[in-house]
Amino acid sequence: MAEEMMMERAMMPEQMPEQAKARLMQPSDEISAVLMARLTNMAPEELRALDSAITPDVARVLMKLLPELRQLIEQVSGGGQQMPQEEMGALGRMG
Repeated sequence: MAEEMMMERAMMPEQMPEQAKARLMQPSDEISAVLMARLTNMAPEELRALDSAITPDVARVLMKLLPELRQLIEQVSGGGQQMPQEEMGALGRMG
């Protein structure tokens, strides 16, 4: 048990080299694909619920947590996505 805690502490971001921290914050194509698939499978009322819950402040925090969101927002805003405009909800308004 103590050994597991030591390993967890060794991986704390504040102790990581700067290059590793930067890499950690790079968007992942795989995560982007999963997020887009999940969004496209959401019902319009679920997207509207997200739209009402995600404020600009929350959006900034979410984009820091999930840098893939920024890419998705750019795709949706640029019209390069198959998702209909009225169903984009919060994602379309975050950009």
